[in-house]
Amino acid sequence: MSAPKSRLVAVFVIVVAVLVGAAAVAPYALGTGGDAGDAASPENQQFQPDTVLPDEEPEDGEISMASAERGKTVLVDVGHSNDVSETDLEPLLSTLVENGHEVRFYRGQRQDLNESLRSADAFVVANPRERFTNDELAGVEAFTDAGGRMLVMGGPPSIQASGGLLFGLGGFEPTASRTTDLASTYGIAYGSGYLYNMEENDNNYKSIYAEPASSGGLADGVERVVVRDAVPIRTDGGTQVLVGTEGTTLSTTRDTGEYAVLARSQGGNVTAVGDTSFLSRENAYDADNEVLIGNLADFLVTGDKAEGAPKPPGADAPNGGTGPAPGSGPTEPPREPTPAPA
Repeated sequence: MSAPKSRLVAVFVIVVAVLVGAAAVAPYALGTGGDAGDAASPENQQFQPDTVLPDEEPEDGEISMASAERGKTVLVDVGHSNDVSETDLEPLLSTLVENGHEVRFYRGQRQDLNESLRSADAFVVANPRERFTNDELAGVEAFTDAGGRMLVMGGPPSIQASGGLLFGLGGFEPTASRTTDLASTYGIAYGSGYLYNMEENDNNYKSIYAEPASSGGLADGVERVVVRDAVPIRTDGGTQVLVGTEGTTLSTTRDTGEYAVLARSQGGNVTAVGDTSFLSRENAYDADNEVLIGNLADFLVTGDKAEGAPKPPGADAPNGGTGPAPGSGPTEPPREPTPAPA
């Protein structure tokens, strides 16, 4: 074999080895390693804190709830390609469980969202990357109209690889949160860009401080919190609860102003937060973050939702939608009188 052919064969062997090695590693890089035959988790699996608690010790602090309520059910959405994990939400979810409430997960595999909401008292949605369908949006609205509580959280777009993992094919593209679809029904809008503060921050210009803009309720006991990747929230008729401290700036306009990072809807059953980082175990005890988390837990369990909402399709129709009500069908036309005999 000539020298050039030998070099071509060597290059071919190296390329094949790289591709085979990458194929073997890809399942673990994507988080899909393990037995392929593992059964799918139930869509409403109950939260078990022991399965998600990290090994490290938390920072100093304690998350507590003021509410004496017990036995409420909180449904957590992980069925819309949410860009959070159960561990990211662990401080809030563990607080709920420790205070006598049940946490379930909606995974969107075999059961529709509206059916899962019927047995829930509160709904938590964080960083959904997949749109809610029109039927789901209508069901969520019926849920909150009936007294159910909803906590919606979202941050700036995340950057994800597209087009393949090998050799950088496809590049990167931003993936925006779909929180606006849910919040807009209640006069709440998530802004674009991210908030930063070059004058006062927690060791990073994007780690901004936020202070109460109103007293009591969700701001009760809060002097300042730290949010590390926040977007501004605008509300029409609702209440601004927490706003960035002086010097907070929006990245898309470079304008400094008073930007809300937490707001409550006009009806009071929906709370929106422009960040999810404050909930993580790493940040839950910074500043007064643990106080805010406890207040959010209280918010979720102090609603008074009517049973059975949202109603199944056709539930408002006569006979549960199975047919017309008795006596509601068409009547026979009047008969002509029979002529008397001559």
